[in-house]
Amino acid sequence: MEGWLPRPWHAELAGCVWLPRLLDKGRRALAGERQGRDLMNGYLFGDYDYADGQLLKFLRTDDARVRQLLGEVGDDEAVARALIQESGRLAEEIRAWNRRFRLVNAPFIAMWEADEGQRAPGAGTALLKLFYNLVLMPPVYLASWAIEKLRRLSHSP
Repeated sequence: MEGWLPRPWHAELAGCVWLPRLLDKGRRALAGERQGRDLMNGYLFGDYDYADGQLLKFLRTDDARVRQLLGEVGDDEAVARALIQESGRLAEEIRAWNRRFRLVNAPFIAMWEADEGQRAPGAGTALLKLFYNLVLMPPVYLASWAIEKLRRLSHSP
């Protein structure tokens, strides 16, 4: 994969995995919207993204709030603190969510890491990457395109 990449899935902010990646994708989506072009390099962001949606649900928020905070606050640490505080989640709940996220998403984590070049080269990595890009993601991209088009239509004057 060439070009922009968000931080790895396991990076943490406020003790929460995936949160730095969510914020990277949110910032990139906002930058693309400002420029009127897609800067996401094939990545999805928000409520309808498989992993983003899990975190947003856990944090009792949505991508609109994340976009708002990213637009108002320049510092990822401050955005993360605000999201955690607004969610009311305690440190132990975040640790439990991290464990559950790793367990439930283990097959996807392997595919994400293969796709982003974070796994050792070999036949297994190549098969994971092929499956992810040729079987799993095409219908996801199609559905995301349709959902995003509907979202934009509902927000236009």
